[in-house]
This record gives sequence, C-alpha cells and structure tokens, in this order.
Amino acid sequence: MRAMNTNTPSRFPQILALALGGVLALGLGLWAATSLMAPAHLDTDALHGTYLPGGRDVTEFQLVDHDGETFTQERLAGGWTLLFFGFTNCPDICPMTMLELGQALSLARDNGSSTPLRGVFVTVDPARDTQERLQQYVTAFDDSFLGLTGPLENIDVLTRDMGIVHVRHGEPEDEDYMVDHGSAVMLINPEGRLQAVFQAPHRAAVMAEDLRAIITHHEGR
Repeated sequence: MRAMNTNTPSRFPQILALALGGVLALGLGLWAATSLMAPAHLDTDALHGTYLPGGRDVTEFQLVDHDGETFTQERLAGGWTLLFFGFTNCPDICPMTMLELGQALSLARDNGSSTPLRGVFVTVDPARDTQERLQQYVTAFDDSFLGLTGPLENIDVLTRDMGIVHVRHGEPEDEDYMVDHGSAVMLINPEGRLQAVFQAPHRAAVMAEDLRAIITHHEGR
C-alpha cells in the first residue's frame, strides 16, 4: 500500500474559494439584472399632471378621424397620445391649448423617446366641425395632430369617460353659438390606457418635462 504524501496541499481551500466566487458572481448578476431592468423611479410629487399608476382602461367608442377613417379606442395603442376636447370656433382656450400642446410634443420628442408621440383633438361641436375643417385646424399646430368627429352621442361616450363637460350656449338657429367645455388634457399610454391628466393652465415646457419623466419611467430607462 502506498503511503499518503502528507506534504501535498489540500485542494479544499481552492474548491471553497471557487464555490464562494460562483455564489458571489451569481448574486452580482442577479443584482445587476434586477437593477438594470427595473423601471426608473418616478417622483409623482414633482409632476404637474395627475399620474394614474398602472393607467386606466378607456371605454369603447367609435368616431371618425379627419381622413374619414374609423377611430376606436384600439387606435390609441402603439404610442403616446395627448387627448384634448374642443371646437374650431373656440376664440381663445382651444387655440392657446393646441399651441402649447404642439410645442410640448416637439420638446418631448427632443428628449429621445423611441415611442411615437402625437396629439388627438376631439370636437365637441360636430355640427360645424367637418372633417375638412378639422384637418386644416389641427395640423396647423403639429403635423401629428389628428382631429376626431362623429355623432354627438358617440362623442359623449368619450367625454363622459374622460370627465369632460361641454355645454352649448345660444339659440338653435344661432350660427355663432359658443360651447363651454372642460380644458383638461389626457395622456394615453402605448397600451391605450389613460396614464395622466393635465389640468389648465397648460405650459409646453412644464408638460414636456412631465412627459419626459413619465415616458422614461414607462420605458424603464
């Protein structure tokens, strides 16, 4: 029988070191994966808009865009949408808001988001706001803007869901009637869910900063 060589160093410390090293590497890998894949922190207190965690479903509706194509809640998916209700004869609030929204979209695109950004304008005055009139009006503020119209009862499905009140003033035969309406702007996320609500007054730079924070959080960057 061969005698054991007591001078040969034991391999146990090496095996133990390798095992500990593997555990450490696995732990670091899991930490890096969870840290890198976790959504960016969103400080909702710093937002000017009201953020809805997880978003809220938008009720089913059916309208027509200014190109004559059917527009349902399914077409809200695939990008970020700023949704605003108004009418083209509006003398002040609507054009001022649309101007700010167009500038906010331009600023937000400069922040480097890979997800499309657009504006959608829903008329609360379908009697006067034809598709042609909507197309001329909305695209003057930003090429991405899409105008929506349809029967008033169809429009009201969406206004009720979004909490937008609108009231017509004037006699039925009066062609220069006015319409009071809510001025909130809704942010729809790429899943087609209501993600945030922006109340007036609207300022392009402020809204663009909110959009940057919300989109960054949503994309997990």
